[in-house]
Amino acid sequence: MSDLSEVYNVLNKKKSLRAKILSLSFFFNQNNYVFKLFCSSTVFSQRFEIQDQTFIKKINFNKVFGEETFKIIETKDLLYFNELDGFDFQKNGVCSIMYFFKKPVGFLYLFSKKESEDKLLNISQFLSYYFDGIIRQFHMESKLKNKTLTLQNKLLEIESIFNITELLNSHNSNSSDLYQDILFYIISTLNASKAIILLKNIKSGSYNLIASEGINTDELNKKMIRDTKGILSDLKESKTSLIINNTDDYILSKFSDLNCMASPILSQKTLHGAIIAYDKESREGSSMFDNFDLRLFDNITKKISLSFDNILLLDSLTESKKSIDNIMSSISTGIIKIDVLGEIDYINSSATKVFGLDEDIIIGNHYFIIFEGNDNLISLIEKTEIEKTIIFENNFEILDLNKKPHQINLTISPVFDENNENSGVVLSFEDLSSINKVKSTFKKYVSENIVDELLKNENSLELGGKEEDVCVLFADIRGFTSLSEKMDPPKVVYVLNNYFQSMIDVIFKYSGTLDKIIGDELMVLYGVPIKAENDCQNAVDSAISMLDSLRDFNKKMNNEGLPQLNIGVGINFGKVVSGNIGSRQQMNYTVIGDNVNLAARLCSSAKGGEISISKSVYEKLDIKDAFTKRAPIMVKGKEKPIDNWSIRNWFFIFLIYIVLNFF
Repeated sequence: MSDLSEVYNVLNKKKSLRAKILSLSFFFNQNNYVFKLFCSSTVFSQRFEIQDQTFIKKINFNKVFGEETFKIIETKDLLYFNELDGFDFQKNGVCSIMYFFKKPVGFLYLFSKKESEDKLLNISQFLSYYFDGIIRQFHMESKLKNKTLTLQNKLLEIESIFNITELLNSHNSNSSDLYQDILFYIISTLNASKAIILLKNIKSGSYNLIASEGINTDELNKKMIRDTKGILSDLKESKTSLIINNTDDYILSKFSDLNCMASPILSQKTLHGAIIAYDKESREGSSMFDNFDLRLFDNITKKISLSFDNILLLDSLTESKKSIDNIMSSISTGIIKIDVLGEIDYINSSATKVFGLDEDIIIGNHYFIIFEGNDNLISLIEKTEIEKTIIFENNFEILDLNKKPHQINLTISPVFDENNENSGVVLSFEDLSSINKVKSTFKKYVSENIVDELLKNENSLELGGKEEDVCVLFADIRGFTSLSEKMDPPKVVYVLNNYFQSMIDVIFKYSGTLDKIIGDELMVLYGVPIKAENDCQNAVDSAISMLDSLRDFNKKMNNEGLPQLNIGVGINFGKVVSGNIGSRQQMNYTVIGDNVNLAARLCSSAKGGEISISKSVYEKLDIKDAFTKRAPIMVKGKEKPIDNWSIRNWFFIFLIYIVLNFF
């Protein structure tokens, strides 16, 4: 409402009227409100005041504006009051009808005991014109204010829709991250204290919690949430956003202290999920969500619903891309995709390593720039682009960023789309230097002859398992846990590294395969992946040599002021399942079975400096004199005691060691 002080100032310009205007009343027939302005020498209100609505209800404005009540004086806009029920009008008062766009909306009443009717008519006419301007201004201000507020709200809604659309379109993470980001956006936009997103499991028909903030997820995850009752039932029926007051009737609504808003996620008019925001936050604390919040919330979630199928597709594509990227990154073969314009649009990690460039630098650049200095490679790519044929090159030399040469086996192939139109070329290459590096690294884990055999026989690296006879050796440090507690971690690592180096050298010497290192324990295989003439004898020879090497190791530790170690060894021979477990990109060669467990039990029963072997191993030894049969032992998983032999006689060990190494 506009300030009316100017009206009073106009009246005060005439000194004679200052005390003569007893009252000025303005009745505005809009939404049943009455506005009144008092003008006198002592009282003035600068703004319209809302009066008692009981009075306005008594006024029949249709009758008021009729000729039966008012006598027209000079113009149709100026009337004398005779009488009007409910208001004490003076007989000599003047009423001026107020029009708004040619429609009567109210009237002005002016009274004075001393002024003439003509003067009051002139003043009333003046005020009528003046108030007409005020009414118009008030109307325009109100309309402008409402329009401004509406535009602001619409702008906020548009910005919110734009932002959520941008989020949905540009998101590159997995589905859980996407929904969590959606949730955070809703919370920040609506000033909610907490929120959840539920999605329907098509198979079970129940709803799963996929994103949450600020609630006890354990409580929800323990419940089977369905759309047969509660909030989800209401959303399923209404298919629109709802404001729900706090209630403890259902688990989804009881998380709010005041109220919550729930909005459906729809796909083809079917409920597939819901977003629920709880307890609006403000500077004063928690407050209630209102209709504007609901409308904004509804607009955002409608956009999410429209994009729901795209979200699912995005999740699927993201997972597929992630899976492909993982596969492409794990393979040693370098892959480079060049589009029809000559720009590189894909390269895997193996390829980037060869050329010594970051992926960000390579992607989007022309291969002329990336392969600068590799003229032979550029020529082959151009040939493939022209002739549309596959090119093979073995032992092809390329230069990396630092002009370092690399030997590769290269294949360049044209690529065609679904319309059989050329869409570029693909380079695939095998870095021979990488293979050599892998080979040398592999030799750190298994003996050289085994590496060579595995590389020759590709079938030996196939996934799967088979049953075969294998000799398994376990070697464990006695009392190392308590010993390590007394040493600093760096010293523990130093001792272990030196110990393992000494032991593994012995293992490889006797064609053993190091299966794994388990803490301070070694697991070694003899007979797989390739067999020797007598794997059991090799295993025993390894154990004897390990005890001998341990003496040299302990001398070194003693000289350095470090504690000495003692080990026990257990060996068993028998049927096990051996094979490669994992994937074609990464696998672990190992053995499993009861005989593996028995070897571990024999190791546990062996004392420090003792080698304990099973009957199956003993029977296959070339030299058995060094071993003495021990009392049968009970081991976990066996009903009967197990026969076993041990060697602790250092004299026999020394003799056997001499025989093995010199004869």
